[in-house]
Amino acid sequence: MPTIEGLKPFALLGGYNAAELWPALNLILPTWFLLAFAPRWKHTPRLTLIGPLFCAALYTLAAVSLMFLGNGASSNEIDMSTLEGIVQLFSDPSWVFAGWVHYIVYDALIGRWIVIDSVERAGDTRGMAFHLCVMVPILFLSLMIGPTGWLSYMAIVRPFLLPTVKTKTKTKTS
Repeated sequence: MPTIEGLKPFALLGGYNAAELWPALNLILPTWFLLAFAPRWKHTPRLTLIGPLFCAALYTLAAVSLMFLGNGASSNEIDMSTLEGIVQLFSDPSWVFAGWVHYIVYDALIGRWIVIDSVERAGDTRGMAFHLCVMVPILFLSLMIGPTGWLSYMAIVRPFLLPTVKTKTKTKTS
């Protein structure tokens, strides 16, 4: 396996670098598995937060290490208002790692929202065939190119999923 030059240890992550932490990102995969294959399971909404929460903590610690603890460009040196600044930032492989973690967290959270919204809106009117044929491809788009998955759901699928009416039973007092 080739080594990547320029990897810095993250002070708040035990001195591990991006290559050493990379396998931990696979903890996001159970989120996608549950969203694709167990959308209506009662524990899916809670369990699908574990991967994003773990990766969000990893991202936060990596970014703070890079910005404030001497592991990378200081927050004063980062110019996120220009394309050149972003290109310079991502020329550092440690920042590329942090950026990738950022992407996978948000893609998973968008996928989670899409599934929870579709289950709430469709109720029992759409079965697993609908989920596998329509929602799983939308989830795949969300996984690979997040904004396109979200836009596809909002523009193509969601308008056809009418919100379910939740009725409250009133108790009559005598």
